[in-house]
Amino acid sequence: MKRMLSLTVLIASVTLLNCSGDESDFPAVEGWTQAGEVLLYDADNLWEYINGAAELFLEYDVQTCRTADLTAGDVTVTVDLYDMGTPLNAFGVYHRESAGAGIELPNAVEAVVSPPYQALLLKGATYVKVNTIEGELTDASGRELLEAIANALPGETSYPSELALLPESGKIAGTEGYQRRGFLGLTELSNCLYAEYAGDGDATWQGFVVRPPESASVWDALAGNWESLEHGGRRVLFSEIPYRGLAGVVRNEQGIWGVSGAADQAQLLSRLDGFVP
Repeated sequence: MKRMLSLTVLIASVTLLNCSGDESDFPAVEGWTQAGEVLLYDADNLWEYINGAAELFLEYDVQTCRTADLTAGDVTVTVDLYDMGTPLNAFGVYHRESAGAGIELPNAVEAVVSPPYQALLLKGATYVKVNTIEGELTDASGRELLEAIANALPGETSYPSELALLPESGKIAGTEGYQRRGFLGLTELSNCLYAEYAGDGDATWQGFVVRPPESASVWDALAGNWESLEHGGRRVLFSEIPYRGLAGVVRNEQGIWGVSGAADQAQLLSRLDGFVP
């Protein structure tokens, strides 16, 4: 019995040791004091920290998560720093989790405060998630905290360069996103850059782009399931998607270009003509 107990204690100690990080790796946040140790997780054990929520981060190739509790006055927060490997992956996760109006910070790409319990930040390849565990965040205190974190983090403050592929004409600012899997609810559509575009009147529709090299496998998957027609010297693949309207794609050397939300084939082809470079 003593040997079993000793083995259990040893396993627990090794697990804690593997999750413990170097405190020097966690940025010093002005105005806040670190409470407790820094914990470090990677793709193999992130589920131990956030359970099923790890699936989203694994989808976007999370590298590590450094987490620590910070305190200031009567407020204590947990700050999670997710290294997503690339700015595009970090952008994708941020937009999958963020909601509400964002705030502008001089040293960040995007940020949002959701009082009283959460705040989010995007900078370079790092996605920052702040959750309150004691006290409450206000709009003002949340902004100050995110600004201090942004100032302490390395990384670019510009949007991922890949978003420049999305045509500007008719694009609705702030609707850009990046979905690694299941865009439009379809398993065939992966690694999609997308945005909302202005249609007739108040109507909007989505345009999306799949870059090489992923575009080759996506095209093959769609070609096996969608209908096709010739238009303007190009092959167009198209399909009616439940609750999404008619969607269609074409392919060139820059990747796959697609539109969704068309009412009929004529509207689909017209939108493709204006969307594809």
